[in-house]
Amino acid sequence: MIFDRDDLQIDILKKFDGVNNYLNPSRFENTIIFRRESKYQDRILVSDVVDQHNNVLLEHSVDDKYLWSYEDARLIDNNNFGVSACKRDKNDINNIINVEFKKYNFITKELTHYKTQNAYYEKHWQYYKKYIIYHVNPFTLINHNENIVFKHNINWNPWIEKYGKPGLSTNVFEIDGSRYLMYHSYDYNNGINLIYHSGILKLNELFNPVAYTHTTMFPSMNKFDIKTMLDYYNWKRKLDSFPTIVDVIFPMSVIVDDMHVNIYSGINDFICANVKIDKNLFVEKIKSNLVQIKDLVKI
Repeated sequence: MIFDRDDLQIDILKKFDGVNNYLNPSRFENTIIFRRESKYQDRILVSDVVDQHNNVLLEHSVDDKYLWSYEDARLIDNNNFGVSACKRDKNDINNIINVEFKKYNFITKELTHYKTQNAYYEKHWQYYKKYIIYHVNPFTLINHNENIVFKHNINWNPWIEKYGKPGLSTNVFEIDGSRYLMYHSYDYNNGINLIYHSGILKLNELFNPVAYTHTTMFPSMNKFDIKTMLDYYNWKRKLDSFPTIVDVIFPMSVIVDDMHVNIYSGINDFICANVKIDKNLFVEKIKSNLVQIKDLVKI
């Protein structure tokens, strides 16, 4: 791993409180949003998007056919966030039809629908200027009309062999003129527990991927706040699906200030935190672990 536990300052923002669960925060300027889980008919969990003052920005809902639940929202600016909309059959709530990606303006209450559905779960899109970063494997940019403008294969094999296939995690962030984003993957421990891994992808001024880390960034968090973990899993045990134990720092968005790289993250699916790393230490360790991409192939 690149950073050990002593390298991380973990500031807890919200966590499971016995009634609702909070995970996967995102920040833009002074606004922080969270995924809030609650029980629905005591059978499943549904998700809403709330801010740091517990104002509900986007709430789960039921229409003529579907139960909609809104997961893992990431702020784009002061008015909008991207969000994954989980669509369930309202008459068979364990049946997930698919997960669609949408943009929501929480000032005008306007929901933008996208037609792209290349995966059963469309998640983790990131907005950067006039582009949407759609995926890292292959590295794909689309415009706001959902047309592909850049699609290249990266040799991810060194990462995949150790940690599994990578997916996009965070926004693009800059440090001293260099552009980075974070990605994630997961594997299984004994077929039950999920262990997540995160890495860094570096981009040049033309937005081409030029290097990535081949080593996972974060230490294990499997013993972090055991009491809350037990309370959370006991809360979920009577639902229709038994809870999966996860070991994860899941990065959602990154803000860089003068002193720190602030990684707004979910921890083990029941904690929202700002994982702070000294900026100089971050640059030093990432620089020493980046491996140049030599075989970028246009598709």
